[in-house]
Amino acid sequence: MESPIDITVVVPVRNEGRNIRATLTELLDQDYSPDRYEVIVVDGRSDDNTSQVVRHVISERSDRQVRLLDNPGRLSSCARNLGVRAARGELIAVIDGHVKIPTRQLFASMQRLKTQHAALCLARPAPLFMSDGKGTMAEWIARARKTWLAHSQVSYIYSDHEGFVDPVSSGFAYDRAIFEQVGYFDESFDAAEDVEFHHRLKRAGIQAYTSAELTIYSFPRSSLRGLFRQMTRYGVGRIRLIGKHRDAFSIETLVPAGIFLYFALLAAVAALGVWRPLWAAVYATGFAVYAAILLATGIASPPKHKGLLASLKIAAAIATTHLGLGWGLVKETVAGRPWSSPLRGRHQPLATAQRKSTA
Repeated sequence: MESPIDITVVVPVRNEGRNIRATLTELLDQDYSPDRYEVIVVDGRSDDNTSQVVRHVISERSDRQVRLLDNPGRLSSCARNLGVRAARGELIAVIDGHVKIPTRQLFASMQRLKTQHAALCLARPAPLFMSDGKGTMAEWIARARKTWLAHSQVSYIYSDHEGFVDPVSSGFAYDRAIFEQVGYFDESFDAAEDVEFHHRLKRAGIQAYTSAELTIYSFPRSSLRGLFRQMTRYGVGRIRLIGKHRDAFSIETLVPAGIFLYFALLAAVAALGVWRPLWAAVYATGFAVYAAILLATGIASPPKHKGLLASLKIAAAIATTHLGLGWGLVKETVAGRPWSSPLRGRHQPLATAQRKSTA
């Protein structure tokens, strides 16, 4: 039987051929003993050269423990479960295939913080990477997503807080015993499967230890269209989460849906304004107030003296975030799927299968 190691990093990927080499390089260059960690890449049958790139890295870095697994289910939730079940580490982290790890001390910090604080879960800040001075749309999207209007106020993804926190927003590494306690990732989710899993951790009374030492940068979308699609998936995932865990609902969840419906009624209110001008005036006033708040937030966002056009782009990215989330929330609610029974308890068979396989 193979001896256990300290850390397993599971990397769920699909069509990350352009980025996976850089991510793997940063993982494999960690200042941590090579025999104490492994990396498991789980590929969702990519249509590009992702698997070939990973195989090349495995060949080139034979001094490191790297494995490539096939994910016929393609979804990230399926990939996470495949990786976790194959892991030999005592601490199992899930890290995306397109990230920037700013330090070679990440693994050492993970091990030390877990040990010092007896933490069953670790959480990491996950700010969006900003290439200063570039002035690209990705730059303005990253700055927009950092504003108070574009991310949850109970989230720790932009926080430098040190200590135990609610795991829902930023958990990423888990003591392997957790999976026996709360089950695995729900494979009926194709977005927000991590949030759903963390919600079960919270219900079980498990907190996450977070530290700026564990920061892992994500990359923003490069266009408003890509941002809209990303936020739509998040909105769909949020409704499925609420369908499974009713206590996950909050008033904050309704805000993007309300903004989307407000915009969707624009044409109808404009037509109605011919007969009810006061209604149209009230609606227009609300629209103007929202636009003013967005623009003020864009202007106030760093860096200073970036110009009005950049501020408008930041405002547009905030609006796109709201509309994408809102559309996902509305679409999935109207579809009715979140309230159907197949979404409930999907993690339980996986936990049962794991127990049988280790019996």
